[in-house]
Amino acid sequence: MLVLRDFRKQELEDLAVSYIVLLILFSNFELKNMPYVALAVFTAFVFHELAHRQVAKKYGYIAFYKRWDTGIVIALLLGIVGKVIFGHAIFFAALGAVYIYAPYQYWEDKEAEGWISLSGPLTNIIVGIVALILLKTLSLPLHAMISLFYTAIVNFWIAFFNLLPFPPLDGYKVLKWNAGYWAVAIGVAYILRSLV
Repeated sequence: MLVLRDFRKQELEDLAVSYIVLLILFSNFELKNMPYVALAVFTAFVFHELAHRQVAKKYGYIAFYKRWDTGIVIALLLGIVGKVIFGHAIFFAALGAVYIYAPYQYWEDKEAEGWISLSGPLTNIIVGIVALILLKTLSLPLHAMISLFYTAIVNFWIAFFNLLPFPPLDGYKVLKWNAGYWAVAIGVAYILRSLV
């Protein structure tokens, strides 16, 4: 079970800073949009990174999230430029990553690397499906429906993007490990994006 004592203070700070930057970008620098995208960004980003972290720990690895300050600055600058020129933020979402350290004997464990890499996008797909089911089956206030809409679409988009087969994205590592799992995962993410 995931508890706060499992985290170092610096890791929690890094997750919080990265989350706030993504929230600013996804809300297009507008405070009024933040309540609608807060859940979407939290589930799409934080749950994704925690999935990588926890699966890595299950395999006996040392794993923790670390923000990348250069990526944060680039993301904010591109967002501002996009907002000024195009009216909406340009996204650059390389704000950090889960760093994984393994004992020597585990370095060649392709199955572990595959499941660790797949766990983030798979978590996004599951969260997106839950949000989509709630959106389609419940009669909720408008603000809750908008929040669920964004939660579904952002999670499916993050899953699809991360499953693209280019390094250093998750999809590259999953494809190297198991092409069948990769094809099913990216296919499901692509199809689900169109259902929202």
